[in-house]
Amino acid sequence: MFAALGIVVISGCQSELSPEPVATQEPAVETTPVAFNAEGAPTTELDVPDMHCEFGCGAKVKEVLASQTGVVDVKIDFESKKAIVAVDQTEFDADAAVAALVDFSFPNSKLAAASEN
Repeated sequence: MFAALGIVVISGCQSELSPEPVATQEPAVETTPVAFNAEGAPTTELDVPDMHCEFGCGAKVKEVLASQTGVVDVKIDFESKKAIVAVDQTEFDADAAVAALVDFSFPNSKLAAASEN
């Protein structure tokens, strides 16, 4: 049984190769970088020292914060382990945002600073 299967696999590998398709050059696509906080909303910084991976943890922190009431935009600075949150100050609750991060396994999260833009 295995010998027959081996012969089929080997003979299949000896088939004639089709010519490779000719590569065509597509026009370059222009991209526009997305600016953080284009509206110029006030920002609040949160320390999130428990972020261990940029794409997994960083994405989760951004998702958790973006779902909070009053959040306009979120930027993650993985190198400094900070989340910068652009907010509507009349609706945003920093304590609730920190509590949400703690609930999602970022137990050492805390408010770092607030500033007016």
